[in-house]
Amino acid sequence: MKLKNFNLIVLAIFLEYLRDYLFINVNLYIEFLENLNIGLNVINYTDSFLFSIIKSFEIKSLTQIKWVMSLFFALAFYFLGVLLSYWNFSKLKHKEFLKIHRIGGAVILNFSLFIYIFGKFMNLETQINFYFVSLELSHFIQSLLYPISFLILFSSFNIKKT
Repeated sequence: MKLKNFNLIVLAIFLEYLRDYLFINVNLYIEFLENLNIGLNVINYTDSFLFSIIKSFEIKSLTQIKWVMSLFFALAFYFLGVLLSYWNFSKLKHKEFLKIHRIGGAVILNFSLFIYIFGKFMNLETQINFYFVSLELSHFIQSLLYPISFLILFSSFNIKKT
């Protein structure tokens, strides 16, 4: 394995853990604030380091921060896939991969949005189920699974038999 590939994969794993750390703790703080607002006696389980940064934010601001983080991580993992492709494929194969990678990501995101919107017209239980399916599809785009899955699929279809 090329050293630059190894370094990029280490960076991707770090981003994966960073994403989980940030989202889990922001969600914990949002839940804490929501429960506090309805008068419950709750404990804040947010990590103390992150809490020291976000303690003055309101729920609306935290929700907006989550959208920005979602966009950041989706773009970061998209570009990790682009870079891995650029380093490991010929120019022609790289261009082919970019097309599939870009279109595939857009299809998954649009499908996630469609499921979410379609679920809004269902009963509450089904609506919640559709929301979680939509959420998992968007999580896929914001993770290492997105570029790795497309790289593996693309590579497997382009292996020359001997």
